[in-house]
Amino acid sequence: MHFIESMRNFEKIKTKKSVQGDYETVFKEKEPRWFQVFLAKLNSPLAFWLCIFLMLFFYLQKQLAFHFYYIEQEQLFLWSRAYWASVIMEPAGLVRLLTEFCVQYFIQPYYGALIMSALFTLIGMLTAGIIKRIAPHANLFILSLLPVVLLLYIHFDTNYFYRGTMAYMWMLCALYGHFCISHVTIRAVYATVSGILLFWWAGSIAFLFVVCVFLWELISRFTRAYRFIFPLLIVTGLAVWSVYASYIGDFRFVFLPDGYFTYQLRPGVAIYFPWIYMPLLLLVCRLVHRKNHVKGGRKYLEMLFQLIVVAAFFWFGTDKFVNRNSDFYKELDYYMRTGQWDNIIERCSGETDNYLYKCCLNVALAEKGELADRMFAFDQNGIQSIYMTWNRIPHVSVLLSDIYFSMGHIALAQRMAFEANESISNTGGPRMLKRLIQTNLIYGAYPVAEKYLDLLEQTYNYKEWACEHRQFLWNDEAIENDSLLNIKRQCIPKSNMLSELQGLHVDLEIIARQNPSHKASIEFAGAFYLLAKEIILFEEFVKNNYRSDALTTLPESYQEAIVILSEQDPSYLELYDISESVIRRYHEFRRQYLANRSNTAMLPGLLKSSYGGTYWYYYMFK
Repeated sequence: MHFIESMRNFEKIKTKKSVQGDYETVFKEKEPRWFQVFLAKLNSPLAFWLCIFLMLFFYLQKQLAFHFYYIEQEQLFLWSRAYWASVIMEPAGLVRLLTEFCVQYFIQPYYGALIMSALFTLIGMLTAGIIKRIAPHANLFILSLLPVVLLLYIHFDTNYFYRGTMAYMWMLCALYGHFCISHVTIRAVYATVSGILLFWWAGSIAFLFVVCVFLWELISRFTRAYRFIFPLLIVTGLAVWSVYASYIGDFRFVFLPDGYFTYQLRPGVAIYFPWIYMPLLLLVCRLVHRKNHVKGGRKYLEMLFQLIVVAAFFWFGTDKFVNRNSDFYKELDYYMRTGQWDNIIERCSGETDNYLYKCCLNVALAEKGELADRMFAFDQNGIQSIYMTWNRIPHVSVLLSDIYFSMGHIALAQRMAFEANESISNTGGPRMLKRLIQTNLIYGAYPVAEKYLDLLEQTYNYKEWACEHRQFLWNDEAIENDSLLNIKRQCIPKSNMLSELQGLHVDLEIIARQNPSHKASIEFAGAFYLLAKEIILFEEFVKNNYRSDALTTLPESYQEAIVILSEQDPSYLELYDISESVIRRYHEFRRQYLANRSNTAMLPGLLKSSYGGTYWYYYMFK
């Protein structure tokens, strides 16, 4: 009986477990297959880094879209074996070649953010791999994001060479490979060879590599660390020799990240942060490498703390170390290069003290034929609003070349393009090379234009443009049939003269009388007098040019200036066709001015709402 009851109880238990197993099976079967795969992948590092890549992409696209367009113009990657061979033999030649190859695609929308997001993600993954190799049980995974954040600080600076980030990635690759080798002698040989190759191909980052290797060996295997002094001595010796042999100009370019920054300038402190971080990370990993796996709530608390540290560096660091002052100019520069004049006018509608912005605005107005009519509807402040003093800074040279080309002063446009091109890189930049091709075609200097065309034909992005312009070589008829080149060629003075000998405004008057169809020349000439408030000289300018082919009618700003001249002699208005509405508005302006002139503090504000876009307001209050 007891046996039978035991069997019955066993059958009940078996049935209960079977039913429970059926419930679990049914429940799992109800879960979609894609959901099960998603849950499995969610816990993998691949999903984590994919999320990091996407976040970086959206952030970089939002913050640096115009910056990527801007730095693409700072180099010229040639698809030529001769060019590759010459670059790769230079110090840090390989990373320069790889970086220029990537940067050439930044001209395309989204490509800059895509490429840099991939590079940053790879840096984070390599850092995570190094942490895993040297401290497999430590819960330091989130700290692999910190070098990405620290590198982000310096990517907003136009003076930073992106090859510094490429070099940092290669250094991490070499460091990861070092930690994968178990045999100490082979590891020492590997460190020596890697240090030499890094110095040749990537530059000063090799010094950071050998320092990290020696530091790790010193703190982990003190008795055998002497073997790793040799890679440090070799790289240090190569660095010193390269300076004394004049291959590299200064010691800071071979021992510090200064070599990845414009040589004429001193970088900010942010450029050193990624270099400082890596030795510190090795020290932290050494301190916790024997630590057991952390489980439960403590594991998530540690990860949360690391995440807060990374977020704090990102939030406060970008606010303190990132310089965003040039962001707006990079946007305007892109519109200038692509001829998006309406966008420039719209973006510059407010008040600003920056003359770069004002110059871009006035070029856009001139290109649309609206400079003389609408100039004072925008914030102006002296002749530097249309013409800046040359200070040998590359981006100012580029802007001046655009200004002179818009004015029709081809000689000065060519000179500024040459100056800008020489200061950019050994091969120059595509934008100014295109300007040099245009100006030399206009002058008929076909051999020089052909030399620059040969360069652009070796590029990926500008080959088509160069091939289209090759038709103009030794072909005056083709130039005469081209709307841009023909009208600019007619601006060249027929008699020899020294540029700016009597002043740029005089040159522009000569160009305007010779080529009346180029309206920008006469408009810029008149703007010189008005912005400088040289009202008497403006009177002479109008007398010499009014009713000529260059100035058949008077723009509104010219009429407003002539009304001021008629204050002493009302009959002066009879000499010119002045609109009745302009005269009436002036009398209203004068009446309000006289009625409130005792209130000097409030007067500009009282008149601005009704007359802020007139020359009278500019003449009185600017």
